[in-house]
Amino acid sequence: MELTSDHLSKLDEMMTLLSISDDLTIAFVCCNEPVLCHALDNEIRKRLGNEIFIYDIRMNTDSTNLIQILQDVIQLDLYNTQKKENKKIAFFVFGLDDAIEKKNQEGKSEALVQLNMMREEFLNINHTIILWINSASLYMILKEAQDFFSWRTTVFEFELERKEQVNMVADFGDTDLQFLDKKELEERWNYYTGFLKEYQEKGIKDDSKFADWNYNLGVIKLLTGYAYQALKYFEESLGFSKKIGDKIGTANSLGSLGNVYIYIGQVDKAIECYENALVISREMRDRCNEGNLLGNLGLAYINLGEVEKAIEYHKKALAISREIGDLRGEGADLGNIGRAYRNLGQVEKAIEYHEKALVIAREIGDYRGEETDLGNLGVAYSYLGQVEKAIKYCEKALVISREIGNLRGEGNWLGSLGLAYSDLGQVEKAIEYYKKALVILREIGDQRNEVVWIGNLGNAYNRQGQVEKAIEYYERALVILKEIDDKWGEGNVLGNLGSAYRNQGQLEKAIEYYEQALLIGKEIKDQRIINFCEENLNSIRS
Repeated sequence: MELTSDHLSKLDEMMTLLSISDDLTIAFVCCNEPVLCHALDNEIRKRLGNEIFIYDIRMNTDSTNLIQILQDVIQLDLYNTQKKENKKIAFFVFGLDDAIEKKNQEGKSEALVQLNMMREEFLNINHTIILWINSASLYMILKEAQDFFSWRTTVFEFELERKEQVNMVADFGDTDLQFLDKKELEERWNYYTGFLKEYQEKGIKDDSKFADWNYNLGVIKLLTGYAYQALKYFEESLGFSKKIGDKIGTANSLGSLGNVYIYIGQVDKAIECYENALVISREMRDRCNEGNLLGNLGLAYINLGEVEKAIEYHKKALAISREIGDLRGEGADLGNIGRAYRNLGQVEKAIEYHEKALVIAREIGDYRGEETDLGNLGVAYSYLGQVEKAIKYCEKALVISREIGNLRGEGNWLGSLGLAYSDLGQVEKAIEYYKKALVILREIGDQRNEVVWIGNLGNAYNRQGQVEKAIEYYERALVILKEIDDKWGEGNVLGNLGSAYRNQGQLEKAIEYYEQALLIGKEIKDQRIINFCEENLNSIRS
């Protein structure tokens, strides 16, 4: 594979380290992709030529004691021959990822216990030791072998170029974090915050790493549903990326800021971020990110009710995903087109697209995509009145959201189950699910989705004849909708307030709310709201 300028820049740093180190030097090369590790290793050896002798160390579950392996090596003829020729020697250690897996009787990693206990023995190895590991192993070392880790000179982190990665279903961005479950996300959170804290305490300034770490922290917060907290990290990442002139990093941070703005209901701001990121991605010929941003623009226009425009953007995104062989992107685009057709009332067509997306998600092991596709199928079947089928799909989505720690997803699927039970006439059960959804969505500060289930609680109480309670929930929803400037939601809730007051016989107040809703319906050109309000106003006045 072809190495990027970022890869080559970090390799330059590694070459400098190898050249100037005359005694024990420990460095980690953190890389999650075997194909990239192989390319980096080849490039290093090509550059070094005969200047430095690289001695390969292979560890595994049967060979976990690194210091013992090194002590054995320095007794070998090959090592002593190189020493006699005054050759500079570096040890490249592979397989520590596997060795870490072996546990002792206390359930601790045997390899890491030995690293920590025998740390002083490494002083007798007067050479550079490069440990090739993945990010999960680096986190384990940070957690279980802190004394050994504190001796390292540096950590070199390598990732596949972003345009070679695949983008996420919906709008979480192109990061390997999307594949992790709740526990693994917590571990990554501790990993990145640990590095940030260490650098800050030591006064180390590395804008490139700060940009990456803040970006990843923002993604973790977004994946687990804390949109407002994610906003802070993406803004930090954007600032560092701009400072060092990293255009790809700038585009990714802008795109992720757009995602946050979608979640908190500031859709115009989201579109601005996406369009600015799109300009950079096209300039950099980053087709993967271009497709992702087009898809996100489609989501934004769905939120604005411009569904035909959304479909145009999603189909452009789909064409790019297929062109570059991005299966995950293709699945996300198919699912988004399905959502758009559902909004147009073409539910059978929507199901067709969601089923295609689900096949891809399962084929590539994309649990977040699978969760989204299952939930969307559940919603679609609810639209068709096939409620039992809808419940089955939403329950499957709920299981996955809990497994991977997607709080926003968990809240929304709980709410969707509430809607399904409401359709079955089980209103008390529906209320129970709505309240569970509200607890989660309030916890993560997701006002945009919180207001949906507040409104549905109002509908449920209205249906039970508890009109005062229904009005209370509608008014709560109205406050939030005005705060986040959600005109469509505001129009619907105003109409519901009109109906509640009409049920109480307060016709003047009902007319007042219907007229307010009608004005919003005309402003956003929502014919459903317009028809609903005009029919009720005509009925009252006749």
